[in-house]
Amino acid sequence: MHSYNLFVLTALAAAILPGADFAMVTKNTLALGRKGGQATALGIASGLMVHTTAAVLGLSVIIAKSAFLFGLVKYAGAAYLFYIGITTLISRVQGGISPASSDTPAKAPASQNTFKNCFAQGALTNTLNPKAAIFYMTLLPQFVDPTKDAYLQLAILGLTSVIIVLIWFLFLAGALDYIRVWFNKPMFRSVFQRLTGLVLISFGMKLALEKQ
Repeated sequence: MHSYNLFVLTALAAAILPGADFAMVTKNTLALGRKGGQATALGIASGLMVHTTAAVLGLSVIIAKSAFLFGLVKYAGAAYLFYIGITTLISRVQGGISPASSDTPAKAPASQNTFKNCFAQGALTNTLNPKAAIFYMTLLPQFVDPTKDAYLQLAILGLTSVIIVLIWFLFLAGALDYIRVWFNKPMFRSVFQRLTGLVLISFGMKLALEKQ
């Protein structure tokens, strides 16, 4: 395996760059607290596991070379981002949120369902992004030593990337949870909700216009 430390730095830089995953974690953390962001981060990590498996098995190459498959995944992902963005824009701003509301036992059943939704949003947003598949296909082979087991090296590199992304978004969720006190102000929540909706819609448009 070539330059593992360089790969770690590259994967970290790619994780930190703002994108649809970043917007989704931010939205769910500020709306539902740390646990909402963590559930989203776990969903994103599960989506990355799909891309890692696809890269190891060579499916990413097929998607990248097939205009039909690339377009199918691309437009499905764009449509999902549009859907989340529009529902965020038109959803009604609720009352103030208590910083400890996500840990209130009396609301456990509803919260459990909400966190499952956060996980699903993170998983779908990432899985339906063909750019992530192509990123894995183009980045991982650069750090593979051809004289050794390629499948094992690809698996290690892919899992390393998943762990880095998961740690980053778990950290982001924890950091954003500290500023949730501002979300007790309906005006701030309303502005943020609409801004996040527009950002997600813009990412959907960008993905839809992405060329193979």
